[in-house]
Amino acid sequence: MGATIPAPEASPVGAAPLPVWTRFLPAGRVVVREGDAGSSMFVILEGKVGVYREAGPREGRQVGQLAGGGFFGELALLTNCPRTASVVTLERTVLRELSRTGLTLMGARHGLVAPVVAMRCRERLLADALSGSALLNELSPELWTQLGSALEPCSVEAGEQLLTYGSPGEALYILLRGRCGVFHTHAGGRTTSYPDMVEGDVFGEVSLLRGRRATATVRTLTPCTLLRLDREVFRKHFWGQAEMRRALVRLGMQRMHRTMEVITQPVD
Repeated sequence: MGATIPAPEASPVGAAPLPVWTRFLPAGRVVVREGDAGSSMFVILEGKVGVYREAGPREGRQVGQLAGGGFFGELALLTNCPRTASVVTLERTVLRELSRTGLTLMGARHGLVAPVVAMRCRERLLADALSGSALLNELSPELWTQLGSALEPCSVEAGEQLLTYGSPGEALYILLRGRCGVFHTHAGGRTTSYPDMVEGDVFGEVSLLRGRRATATVRTLTPCTLLRLDREVFRKHFWGQAEMRRALVRLGMQRMHRTMEVITQPVD
């Protein structure tokens, strides 16, 4: 689990020129690279691959392995989000690469009908979110099962504002990849930076819980992949979940205390 990602001679495998394409790859070949765009997914027919993180708190670490019958790359295929990890062959490996059309044509042959792929994609995203967030780890498995069908993955370029100080928040966000800057705007227009949001951080809870305007501006500093829970979905399906409200209230109170400390700081 602590091995660093290999530095193979070959470049990552490209998108299949046909709806379905079979790849015969030697050991040490990068199949997909974290951060790249992707329009296909892969089924392992033979062999084994390693899954690596190249950025963030788990930089350079192998975070998993997949063998025959496993699949990967479905997030980029289904959502147009960048690849969230690098995948490298650990031995001679045979892969079947499927475009979106290929998944429709041949997915059932591998047990990959669209609902199954979408469900597995969400499971992986939720597991990723749980591994990076102490707050989310407090929630019960039952609640996470409900959240799984409500959270929507999204990809945002650097420089986009997700929350704007003084404006109503539209959603709760869980940051899976990337980094966001957080800024408080004082009465005279002066801004103060908070610590950046990093993988596993949750934000937008104050507006969702209290119906208040955002107490800070959150802007993406890098391209980011997030899970988004729409405000109306939260109000309709999760407002009555005391367990979730307690966790978000604790987080919101911490943020409110931090905001008060910033507001009361003397101006230099």
